[in-house]
Amino acid sequence: MKIRTGFVSNSSSSSFVVALPHKPESPEDLKTMMFGQQRYHYSGCEDPDYSTQEIAETVFNDIKEKATKEEIYESIRNGWFKAYIDEKLFPGMHDSWDEIKKLDRSAPNHDEEYKKISDQENEINNQRALKITEAFVTGNEEKYIVVLSYCDNDGNFQSMLEHSGIFDRLEHIRTSYH
Repeated sequence: MKIRTGFVSNSSSSSFVVALPHKPESPEDLKTMMFGQQRYHYSGCEDPDYSTQEIAETVFNDIKEKATKEEIYESIRNGWFKAYIDEKLFPGMHDSWDEIKKLDRSAPNHDEEYKKISDQENEINNQRALKITEAFVTGNEEKYIVVLSYCDNDGNFQSMLEHSGIFDRLEHIRTSYH
């Protein structure tokens, strides 16, 4: 379970673990992988007409090297991912917030109980992230896997990269860090 203390803003960021068919040789090569021949249009911004070329060039420049299994695991483990609380995928998983809400804040052992529940949840999350990492890497052994991050606090274009589904045509995992 991820607990944020201190200042909390409305901004978010997301990490994307993306399995590309091969290492992109150019922005145009990546554009074909990401979009095929379609013209990309995002209407949720002040400047709603971001081209597939502009998006592909940005993503291409953000790709540094093939991700290691550890980088993939850390990307998934440190955020909120689709299967976070999915009883079918992870039997026995529960929403520990219900347990935390029931804790008596005035009880002398409140902090210890809270930490115990939080630690249990973190261990379950780590196990799930490891299983998802293993499955993703194994299922995409022949592909070029990269980890990319985008934040909606960095302007309209970055917000579009984070929220608009630019990797929907590719095998990927989105992990949210709200």
